[in-house]
Formats: sequence, C-alpha cells, structure tokens
Amino acid sequence: MSLLRRFAMILAVALGMSAASAEVPRATLIHNARVFDGTGAPALVEDVLIVGDRIVAVGRNLKRPRATRVIDARGMTLIPGLHDLHTHLRAPAFDAPDDLGKAYAAYLLAGVTTVNDYSLSGEMIAPIRDMTRPGGIAAPHLEMAVRIGVPGGHGTEFGWGDFFTLQVSTPRSAHLAMKRALAYKPDVIKVFADGWRYGRDPDLNSINEDTLAAIVADAHAAGIPVITHTVTLKEAKIAALAGVDSVGHGVGDAPVDAELIGLMKKNRMAYIATLATFEPQENRTFLPAEYASLRPAERAREDARMAKPLEPIADYDSKRWAIMQGNIRALKAAGIRIGIGTDAGIEGTYHGSSTIREIRRLTMLGFTPAEALVAATSTSAGIMGLDKVEGTIKPGMRADLVLVGGKPDENIADLYNVRHVWVAGREQDLIALRKLADDVAPTPMPVRKMPGPIDTGARGDGRTDLDTLPVESTESGTDHSRLFYVRPTDPRAGKKLFLTARMGARAQPFAQLIVPLTPGAVTLADASAFTGVAFDARGSGRYSLAFDSYGLQPDDWFHVSFDADETAKEVRVPFATLIGKGAFDLKSLRALLIRLHGDPGATAWLEIGNLRFYR
Repeated sequence: MSLLRRFAMILAVALGMSAASAEVPRATLIHNARVFDGTGAPALVEDVLIVGDRIVAVGRNLKRPRATRVIDARGMTLIPGLHDLHTHLRAPAFDAPDDLGKAYAAYLLAGVTTVNDYSLSGEMIAPIRDMTRPGGIAAPHLEMAVRIGVPGGHGTEFGWGDFFTLQVSTPRSAHLAMKRALAYKPDVIKVFADGWRYGRDPDLNSINEDTLAAIVADAHAAGIPVITHTVTLKEAKIAALAGVDSVGHGVGDAPVDAELIGLMKKNRMAYIATLATFEPQENRTFLPAEYASLRPAERAREDARMAKPLEPIADYDSKRWAIMQGNIRALKAAGIRIGIGTDAGIEGTYHGSSTIREIRRLTMLGFTPAEALVAATSTSAGIMGLDKVEGTIKPGMRADLVLVGGKPDENIADLYNVRHVWVAGREQDLIALRKLADDVAPTPMPVRKMPGPIDTGARGDGRTDLDTLPVESTESGTDHSRLFYVRPTDPRAGKKLFLTARMGARAQPFAQLIVPLTPGAVTLADASAFTGVAFDARGSGRYSLAFDSYGLQPDDWFHVSFDADETAKEVRVPFATLIGKGAFDLKSLRALLIRLHGDPGATAWLEIGNLRFYR
C-alpha cells in the first residue's frame, strides 16, 4: 500500500472519530519540532501529523493530506498536554466571584489540557459538559468529581450540604452514596478521607478502611478512579489498604516509612503532593516569566504582599513543608508514581501558573526536567486511567499537544514560553484566552429565558418545573445548622415543600433551600420579563429570600426579608425591593435561596408552594 493511500485511510478514520463533534478541525502538520513524547525518551526532531482529534503519524519528512496546515516548529519543543489532577475551578484563589471561563483559560494558556475539578456537585457535571463542548466555552478536558466525606470530616464544614459532599460512615452507607454518585457519571471520585488540620486546628473525623474500600470497589467496578484528601502517614496507609488510586495532598505530619512504601507498591497507589498550595507564601518569589503569566488581579495581590514587611512563617507550616519535600525525595527514590496536582483555587494558588510551579518544584527535589515532564504527562494520565488516550505523543493518541519555545525537557522554566496549544486537535486561540483571563468582566455564559413557574409541585420526581434539583445549604462550621425538606405525595398537602431546620451553635445561624434556576445553577437565567417573584408561605419565624447572581460574591447577592405565620398566604417580592450591591441584573441569575433564621440550637420550619415569577 502506498504511503499516500495509507494517509488517506488514516484521514478517513480520523474524520469518522470526530463526526460527533460540533466542528472538525482540519489536518495540521507540526514540522521539525523537537518532540518530547512523554515517555522519558530523549527528544527527537520530527514531524507530527494531526487529523481530526488524533495524532495519526510521527516521524521525519511526513507526507500530508491536501489542505493541511503546516506549522514550522524549528527551535521549539512539542510536548504532550500537561495535567493538573487537583483543582477547584470555581474558586479563583483570591477575593473575587467565581468565573469558570477564566479558570479554564488560565490552564490552556499554561499548556494544561487535562484538569481534575473537585469543586462540583453531581448536578453541575452535565451542564458543564454541555457548555464546554466544541463551539462553547474554551476549556481543557475536565475530569469532574463527585465528592464524598464523613460526617464531621473535612469537606463537610463549609455548609454546602450533603448534595455537595456526600456523607458516609459505614460500607452500607458508602454503597448507597456511590449509587447516588455514579448516576451523575463522574470522571473521578474525590474522598475527604483525612481529618488532620495540620496541627493548627482541632482535627476532624477521618474515614475507616472498610468504608473507603467500599467506595473504591464501586468506583472501580464502574471504571472510575478514586483520589483521596490524605495528609497523614496513618491515613495514607489506610488509603493504600483500601485500594485508592492516589492520595492527594501528600503526607505532611511525618516522614513516609517502609511500611507505607510497601503498601503503595503492592496496591499501585500513586502520590499527588500539591506542593504549590503547601509552599509557605510569606517569602514566595516568582520567576520573571512566571510573574508575567499571572492575571492582573493576581499580580496586584502579590505586589501588595511583597510591599509589606516579611511575615514570619508559622512553625507548623515550616515543619510540614520540610516533611513534604523530604517525602517527595523518598518516594521518588522508591519508584512510586508521582503525579501533578496543585489544589489551585485555594487562596494564593493560582490557576494555570501554579501547575507549572508544581512541575518546577519537582526539579528542586531530585527530578530532572525530563522526569518532571513525564510526571505531568504520561504518569498523571496513567493515574487517571487515561494513558491509552492521552499523555504521550504517538499515533492513535488524542491530539492534546503543547508547542513550547526552548527545551523544557532540559530547562523546565521554558514551560512558561507556550506558543501553541491543541485540545483534541483544536488549536486554542491564546490571544483571545489571554484577553479573557485578564478582563475584569465576567466570562459570558449561556443564558436561558425563564418561564413563570419555578416550583409548583407539578413534577413527580422531586425536581422543579425547571428540571432542577432543590438542595440544602447552611452557614459554615462543623457545628453548622441542619436542614431537611420533603415534598409529600398526598394530594391533601397541596404539593408544598416542607422545610425543617435545627440551627447550629455559631452566632446568627441559618439554613436555606437553594432552588437552581438552571441545572446545577451553572449557566444563567434571564427573568427580565418579570416584575418579581411570588410564592405561598406558612411558617413561624424569621425568613429571607436572595438570588445567587453571577459576577457577585455571596455577601453582595440581592436579598430581602419576609414574614410568614401559621396561616398560609401569598408572598410577593417585587425585584425593586431587593437590597444588594450595584444594579440587580435580571439576566444573570443562577438560583433562588429561601433562608430560615433562628437562635443557636433552635428549630425552625417553613412551608412554601407555587413558587413563580410574576409579571
């Protein structure tokens, strides 16, 4: 068979692979690049041919199909797309509203093409997948997690409710939670397994081996990896015994020992240290190229910090940092797989740039630049079970590629010199992404016009008329309030929602029902055709109503108090009466919140029905 005929067949197959995409990228030939393929082999000057979403050929002087775009890559290095296996994309790492589009852009600008997102509920997964399809909001491949923890453990103390971090304490409850979790088709299960609070706060609860093993068994049966929040030597051993795919964060209370290393090898458990978030920030410095890659708000935050006198590093932070670095050296020497994750989104751990910082940190702890790149590509892909799809440059692999000026396999700082990025064969517009990331305006999001009914009880599956799932939320703290709600099926109840709450111990506790106006409260709702919101209410206590508005922080959301007594009555809330910061944008709503207030330890209740917008 002739070479041209073989390429024609490859082209036809590749186009078939991409038939379901909204747009099929044309063929691209990356010519004369130094190709570092992600396996650890030395870089070679080669061509790489992309057709559709796949790499179809790698070699010298490749023939190409007609209308192929050619990129002259002389003097540049082509590497597989980088990974970050631990992020919180809805948290911006500094004082600002959440903005998924800017977070996505930051990773693409850094050459990160696959990201694990641990800041989600199950309800958010489908709408995010939908809005990031080709032709939608530009994003890396998103490996989205459902979160599981234990009552009174880490991940449950922020008041987001059991819908956000499912809570289990026995194998039986774990199997029940996993049935609920797997219905959302997550890409990964994140388990908050370790309650150590780094020696500065009282410890929280930790998971036991049997319960964690039950989660792992159900996840692996579904072909899904499990990564745990693990920060102590004791709990890392439990994670290994339970068969976890990787610990996240890494051991910070003690040096790893031979027992843990043996368990990790036996059970093939990997390690994701998130050094970027544990590195003390008081004396943190940046390379010039790294500093230039930061968003303006990030640079302003760092400038303000560096303009102040140097703050002392707390003893527990300094001790933990030394232990964590030593553990990386020990685990590398023992041959344990070490992947790349950052915990980005946590204060001061910036999206995108922190991934490169994490990779660069490994080179300070015994990794060569080439070894650090392997950790960020093929090793991280393998931890996620994606190594047959991504992480290396060879025919048949998905075309997730980064063209970098210089030789990052020899000088890791060259990773800041990203020239081209491809995600599944689609080249990303880095100029537009930089503009988006730096813009103070929120990323434009899909908008759905609202009908009048919000929740009339018409659905028989517990969901609203808008096909959204109401969920509970409270104030933060391990001793936060508890909210329960039911929708009786007895027609005599009038299709109402009944809410009951026991208030927590902190001052001014509350419990609230969140009614998303779009699935998962991810995209936006347009209620500009209406004058206000109305509902029937019966209760005894203090209540308020608020709207989750995109582009505003929760303290600035528009809100108003309302009264209810034991006689059912209609409550009407004109939008003009809402109190908030700036102008109330009726085209940027995400959810409606109904809050019950009370004294610490008190109980409260509310009955609502026929929730709707009115003209």
